[in-house]
Amino acid sequence: MNASVILAGARGIHHCALLSLSGDLAFSLLLRAKLPIIAPPNNKALRWSALTLAFVSGGVWLAAAAEQMAGALTWDALTATLTATLFGQLFVARTIALLGLALALLPRRGAKPALALATLALILPAMTSHAAAASPAGFALLGTTLDAVHLLTAGFWIGGLVVLALLFRRKEPNMLLALSLFSEWAMVAVLLLVMTGLINAASILLGGKGAPSLPYLLVLGAKLTLVAVMLGLAVFNRFRLLPAGDDKAIARNAAFELGLGLIAV
Repeated sequence: MNASVILAGARGIHHCALLSLSGDLAFSLLLRAKLPIIAPPNNKALRWSALTLAFVSGGVWLAAAAEQMAGALTWDALTATLTATLFGQLFVARTIALLGLALALLPRRGAKPALALATLALILPAMTSHAAAASPAGFALLGTTLDAVHLLTAGFWIGGLVVLALLFRRKEPNMLLALSLFSEWAMVAVLLLVMTGLINAASILLGGKGAPSLPYLLVLGAKLTLVAVMLGLAVFNRFRLLPAGDDKAIARNAAFELGLGLIAV
């Protein structure tokens, strides 16, 4: 299989794992702070699965990147990628953050340190993103910041939907309160997500040298279509189903929304 395809797949899986994990931790902490009557779901198995997937996909991502840079995957190529490139150095930092996150997920450890480490691991790749490289006048910090915000807000949206699905599965009696809380915060997150996504896309399309490739435009169009459908579902849930108290329909739409989100990533 082509190294570029493996790299893209590993990167997508890595982001999916960290988005769901960071958003899960963030919304669970928000539930504890705002709605103490609702106990966050016991989803240790899901968190450990996401963390394991992040470790494995991160390793595959590194190997595919090394092969793509050097033309062949050798020990020297792997070592050079880790030590002589920003991507490799960030990979080391991300791996350290994930190891710390594994310790934080152990019993009697704090949820706040776990969220901080998951957030760090999630946003570190923004430093080598296309948005950072396409920043105007070489101001990479702008693109990095926008991409980091994009990832954080996407994580809250996707991870929050995971928590809601688990609450519905356990037949949480205060489900509508949880849905209302998520809806309030998700609206802000989605606005930031869309805004940063549009800015990033514009900087890449307008700031790059030459015309963008057809595959890039097709993928971008497909992603925008998926996000538009997700936004439509979110608006319908917030303004039609939530006032009606139809938690079953909301949960069904939220599960569909979650699936679309993971495909978009």
